[in-house]
Amino acid sequence: MTDSLPPTGFWSYTSSDNASAGGRLSVLRQMLADELQLLVGQKPKVRLFQDVATIPYGADWAKAIGAALAESSFLIPIVSPAFLHSEWCCKEVMAFDQRQRALGRDDLIFPFYYVDIEDMAPGEAHDPAVLALLKSKQRFDFRALRRKSPESEEVADGLAALAEAIRKALRRGVGTNPEPPAKPAPRPTFVTWTRVADPPEPPAKPGPRPGDVMGEPPGPEMVLIPAGTFMMGVPEAESKREGINDDDARPVHKVTVPRPFWLGKYPVTRGEYAVFANATGRGGEPWSKPGFPQDDRHPVVNVSHDDAVAYMQWLSQQTGQTYRLPSEAEWEYAARGGTTTARYWGEAAGKTGEHAHFGVWDGTRAAGGFPANPFGLHDMLGNVLEWTADAWHSDYQGAPADGSAWLGDGAAFRVLRGGSWFSVARNVRSADRARNAPTDRNDGIGFRCARVQVG
Repeated sequence: MTDSLPPTGFWSYTSSDNASAGGRLSVLRQMLADELQLLVGQKPKVRLFQDVATIPYGADWAKAIGAALAESSFLIPIVSPAFLHSEWCCKEVMAFDQRQRALGRDDLIFPFYYVDIEDMAPGEAHDPAVLALLKSKQRFDFRALRRKSPESEEVADGLAALAEAIRKALRRGVGTNPEPPAKPAPRPTFVTWTRVADPPEPPAKPGPRPGDVMGEPPGPEMVLIPAGTFMMGVPEAESKREGINDDDARPVHKVTVPRPFWLGKYPVTRGEYAVFANATGRGGEPWSKPGFPQDDRHPVVNVSHDDAVAYMQWLSQQTGQTYRLPSEAEWEYAARGGTTTARYWGEAAGKTGEHAHFGVWDGTRAAGGFPANPFGLHDMLGNVLEWTADAWHSDYQGAPADGSAWLGDGAAFRVLRGGSWFSVARNVRSADRARNAPTDRNDGIGFRCARVQVG
C-alpha cells in the first residue's frame, strides 16, 4: 500500500456562476473542505484552493493558479455552460489531467454538475476534449440541490458523500488505480455517491455578510455594504457651523438602500487603472502624468466620468461581474457608515492628516493611508473627488428615495463626492456635493467601483 495523497484540492469554477448564485459556490467550497477535514482528522490540514479566497491581493494571479494546480491531489470542476465556455477553466482541467496522469491516476477529477449540460454539443465548449473528459467521469450531481439552502440536510448529505469519495481516492495513494469494471457502461448515468458514514454535520456556512471583503483580479478589493435607511443631505445647522451655502444638498430626506451592494475598499488605484489603459489604449497620458509623484497604490487621477464608465464596462467583461459607478445616494450612505455627523469621524474637520488627506497642495497619498470609516472603506473623504452615476440637479426636490441613480435632464454635469487633496475643510464632508462635465479631467478627480450583490 502506498502512502495516501495529501488532502490538497483545487476548486475550479467561474466567477460569473458564483455571482449568479450570490456567492454560494464559495460557501459550498468551505463546507466541503470542513467535511473532508472531519473525515481525515485534525492532520493533515485540508486545503481546497479557490482563487478569491486564497490568492493575496496584488499577487501574480496566473502564477498562483499554476502553482496550486501543481500541488493539488484532486480537482473539483463546477460544471456549467459558463465553465465549459471559459478558456481558463478548460485549461485548468487539462493541466490537472496531466498532473493526475503523472501520479499514475485517472480518478482524481470529481465533476460537480451544477447546471445541466446534457444538450451541449462538443463545438459549443471552448475545448471539446474537456467536455468529453468530464462526461466520461462519475460525477456528483448537484443540479437538484442548486437552489436549496446550504444549511439544508440534503446539501449537507450530498457534500458528505462527495467528501467520502475524495477521502477514499486519496487513500489509494500514487499509482494505485483500481481495476476497471469488466463491462463498463457505454455512458455513465448521473448519480451521487452513497454516504458511507454519518459524521456530525458541519456548522452552516453563511454567504457574504456586510463588512466582508472580497477581491477578484483584475478587479479591486470590495466591501459588502449592508442595506439600510439614512437621512440624505445637509441639515441647516451644519451649513451654519461650516459657513457655507448647502442649498444644493437639501431638503434632507429619507433614503432606503434596499439591498446590500459591494463598494471599492479604496478608490481605483493608478496600478489598477493602468491594466485597463494598457489593454484598451484609453486615457492617453493625463492619468499617467498628474504633475506630482505617484506609485501604483495612489488613486488614479485625471480621469473623466466617461473614462470611469469605460473602466467599469471593461472590468465587467473581464470578470463576468457587473461593475458600475455608485449612485450619489449609495455613495453618501456608504461614506456616512451609519453616522449622522458632518464627517464620519465627527463634526469637526480635525487636524490635517489625522483622518483624511486634504488641504495640502502636494498631490495624492497612497490609498488606505488613513483610518477606515465604520463600513471599512478608506479615503471616502479627501485624497480624490469621486465620480458618481448621477446627473447634477440643483437640489433634492424630486430625488429618488430608493438609493437609485438620479439621471433625467441634468446629464450635462455629473455629481462628484468626497473632496480631494486640495479641498478646504468645508468641502470635505459626507454630504457635500460638487459637479463637473462628464468629459472633464483634473488632478483631484478619481472614482470608486460599485457592484451588485446577487442573491
